[in-house]
Amino acid sequence: MNHRTLLPALALVLAGCDTPPAVQPRATEAPQPAAAPAPAAPALPAATPRREVPPEVRTRNAVFKLATFDDLPGWQQDDIRAGWGAFRNSCAPLQRRPGWRELCDAAATVPPTEKAMRAFFEARFTVLRILNTDASREGDVTGYFEPLLEGQPTRGGGYDTPVLGVPRGLYTLDWGRVPAAQRQATIRVKPQGDKLVPVPASEPGAYMMDMRRFVLDDRDRKLRLRLVGGAQPRVEPYYSRSELEALGLPGGVDAPVLAWVNDPLALYAMQVQGSGRILMPDTSVLRVQYAEQNGHPFRPLRVVPKVKPVTRGAAEADTFELEGDDPAPAAPVVTRGGRAPGADPLVDELLKGGRRAPAAARSAPAAPARLNTDPSYVFFKVATDRRPSSEGPQGALGVPLTAGRSVAVDPRVTPLGYPMYLSAPPPTGSRVQMQRLVFAQDTGGAIRGALRADYFWGFGAEAGQMARNTRHRGQMWVMLPHAEAARLSASRLVTRGAGGNGPVESAGQCLVDDGEFCSELTD
Repeated sequence: MNHRTLLPALALVLAGCDTPPAVQPRATEAPQPAAAPAPAAPALPAATPRREVPPEVRTRNAVFKLATFDDLPGWQQDDIRAGWGAFRNSCAPLQRRPGWRELCDAAATVPPTEKAMRAFFEARFTVLRILNTDASREGDVTGYFEPLLEGQPTRGGGYDTPVLGVPRGLYTLDWGRVPAAQRQATIRVKPQGDKLVPVPASEPGAYMMDMRRFVLDDRDRKLRLRLVGGAQPRVEPYYSRSELEALGLPGGVDAPVLAWVNDPLALYAMQVQGSGRILMPDTSVLRVQYAEQNGHPFRPLRVVPKVKPVTRGAAEADTFELEGDDPAPAAPVVTRGGRAPGADPLVDELLKGGRRAPAAARSAPAAPARLNTDPSYVFFKVATDRRPSSEGPQGALGVPLTAGRSVAVDPRVTPLGYPMYLSAPPPTGSRVQMQRLVFAQDTGGAIRGALRADYFWGFGAEAGQMARNTRHRGQMWVMLPHAEAARLSASRLVTRGAGGNGPVESAGQCLVDDGEFCSELTD
């Protein structure tokens, strides 16, 4: 999903597939003071000494207030052991950063007890409460999962919808590399592999690119492009969904076909979720994950009556509408992690474990055309690592997602890989506790804003049901290693003035500039 994934969804899942059991809250002993050793051998390594941390910092996207572990609702009741594996997964990429290797090495020696693990976090991390820029405390919590499709390696027999890999003619350009003075001008670029780079105007063989044609979004600085030859070689935006379909996919684009599936709506669901599994005729399962997208934003779409996809992470206003001959009044279709009132035969059938959409829905000629009103399109790659079937798909951080402990976030606010604490009501009809330690391991094109989390439920019918019932207002905190939190004192993010009410210095956009998922622009 990597997702870097973008967009909205429909649930398609396997009957009888298990989802990891919900972690039920239970009482635990109070944690030992940070300076005390854990009761079991080996003893916890010495914690990093705490240094002064500013009471408040601001970025352009959020406000962060210094907090404590005592401020976290349900912290003492959460079974930290259930999230330890997700934390160790985060350590794989994070330990390449300054300060994280020692912390991750220390984590490897922590005794496998809930008490020791809780003490580890309390001793080594600073808690910051995340607020919206208006200082409000709540934001949207939605859910997503890994769907299942039916497919085959060749076209035919009703399997006529291609699952595409990344087209060879799709180029990307990091607009942050373009000097600020030229971001509203015509520049020259040349390809380097699958990327375009700015070159001097005198460079031979360059393509002209009018930057005014593109929205420069600091949430995702990659522009997706195609090259057009001729007398005046130029750069154009990559094809929209409708343009791709008009080319007669897979014809017209030089893209590998990973599989052929029997339902365009199910493919759309997988594009929205950012990953999925495809059941092949020999009973093998092909796992695919987000590889790239076409650079067009998600747009609300209209679908035929009785077809209500569950969309991933769309904002409250991004609802689907019903149109056609259905006499019932139009109702909003749920966004990823929510559902409109009233039963929906198609979604209900899919979430009961049916592998295929009802025949009437699959054969509805208007359905694929309706999808074209959403210009976004996601391309996939085969997950070549042979991870266990119980393990989640790879998220944007590059590590497997952990059901119930991984969330997708806006990396401008919450740095990827870092621990978070989430407090939200349980999904409708469920007693699953959602006051818990989670880890920011994924992103999504519709996951934007300070208080925004997309909760990964796993794979299977129950996971799909939970995902569609997750749409709540929640509160969130992020945890930074002590040394990293202390460095905020010297940053331009610190609120100046008595009591935090004085003038604010020009703030950057990243709480943590990781150079990959969030980095400050330089001219």
